[in-house]
Amino acid sequence: MARRITIPVRSFGSEVPVPTVPELAEWLKGMRGEEADLTTYRLARSLDAQEGVTIPAAGGIFYGDRWREAFQGMADGVLVNEPGIDPTAVVTDARYIQARRKGAWFSLPAPHMLGFHDAYIGDAEEFAETIATGYARLAREMRDVGVRGHVLIADLADEIELEILAGRKIVFFPRNPETFDLELLLEYQGDLILPAGELDRVPDLMEQFRVRRLILLAPEAGDLAAAAAFVDPDMLEAGGYCEEACPDYWKRLVDRAFISR
Repeated sequence: MARRITIPVRSFGSEVPVPTVPELAEWLKGMRGEEADLTTYRLARSLDAQEGVTIPAAGGIFYGDRWREAFQGMADGVLVNEPGIDPTAVVTDARYIQARRKGAWFSLPAPHMLGFHDAYIGDAEEFAETIATGYARLAREMRDVGVRGHVLIADLADEIELEILAGRKIVFFPRNPETFDLELLLEYQGDLILPAGELDRVPDLMEQFRVRRLILLAPEAGDLAAAAAFVDPDMLEAGGYCEEACPDYWKRLVDRAFISR
């Protein structure tokens, strides 16, 4: 009889559309006595969809709005004064999500995707380091109240961001792995994240870099079995990033996340 090996499912985020006014008003009725706004609603909905996900992550690209607000010295996304951070709102989010699902991660855009510009420091490299360091401080504040880690959704591999931020508690998620510089990413990160259809890239990348974990995006059960030819099952995860129709998306992914041997 074949043995079924369950593969962990990891979320890299779940996008949530802006609700209608009646939807938001109805949800707020159940939030009396708690601090809540539109972003809180979207965080809650992003997590609600991830039933059965082994490593859930509240948030997505939309959560960048909250982090933009946490950076001080900015005017319309331009640094015009002494930089700083105010972690109050993100810590409140962290406590809210941890009360709903202990150990959940948070997902948000990487620093280069926030669209910040400099009119104060006068040096591009120092400005990038300042923003990345602010990210690190905000992430620590959230981890201090129980957040397990952070997913940074990225459109490009930025070496300054990777050097300051990449680690076991901050994972960069390449939104478009086909065009992303995975080689640069793997110099700083041990997680190799690939679409299930690009398994043929795995042997070469594993030969060049020390890969700690292989995460296949939206795989079928057959894809996971094929991946087990390259890595032990305990190094393998099924990854997901939902941009629409999220309730069914996560259920289908969880149902497919196994290998039969």
